[in-house]
Amino acid sequence: MSKVVELYRYPVKSFTPERRSELSVVDGRVTGDRVLAFRFADKGSVDDWKWQTKHNFVALVNTPGMALLELGFDDVSRVLSLRFQGELFAEGSINTEEDRIDLCEAVGEYVTSLDDNPLVGHPERVPLKLVGDGKQGLFHDTSAGGVTVHGAESLKSLESQVGAPVDGRRFRTNVVIDGVEAWEELGWTGRISIGDHEYRVVNPVTRCLTTRANPVSGERDMQVMDGLVDANGVEAPTFAVRLEPSRRGLTTSISLGDLVVVG
Repeated sequence: MSKVVELYRYPVKSFTPERRSELSVVDGRVTGDRVLAFRFADKGSVDDWKWQTKHNFVALVNTPGMALLELGFDDVSRVLSLRFQGELFAEGSINTEEDRIDLCEAVGEYVTSLDDNPLVGHPERVPLKLVGDGKQGLFHDTSAGGVTVHGAESLKSLESQVGAPVDGRRFRTNVVIDGVEAWEELGWTGRISIGDHEYRVVNPVTRCLTTRANPVSGERDMQVMDGLVDANGVEAPTFAVRLEPSRRGLTTSISLGDLVVVG
């Protein structure tokens, strides 16, 4: 029998996840997931929140060292905190312009200290802009958003293929389940139930170079995409599936231990 074994949300686009015991899903998006982002200065005004490609932001695809920052976001106080090697180096309320500027400066200084970064040589990209209201999930890799799910056995299969441990956080999935065969989730169609709620399978998730960033070392260290193609036989590098509630406007929740029923 399949059940939920891990849950994650990512308050700031491409930053480290928060591990959760429950996720709330409103209008097809996980509450508090990808609700903020640090965008380059030349990619729009601070109040322009329309969807943009990940390449317009400080992101793991261009700044693998972002994986070394620990992030916390309090939905109630609206305080965003950033730690490096356990030490707090930036904290502020996203409700105040002064704190937003301070957070941008702190992140900008950290990024420019890295050997592999997108700011040095690009003065038009600074100062960074913290965009988003901390409520709307506007900064997913696709404009559709959704809830992403992968099976624990799929990760084990990938590890066997590449011959090394693979940290599942490379894939930035919301929900991890056990009790299904490796890559079984890629063939799901129609509807599945998680706990008391029903979801519709939207599509498998194609992966990009972001997966090369090691969540522990902050370095590009593995050709994960080649391993995916070899491991699951799908032509494009694919890992996890995207779900949405079966009815629009529905508020649902997913908790650790929830049973997963396909069909």
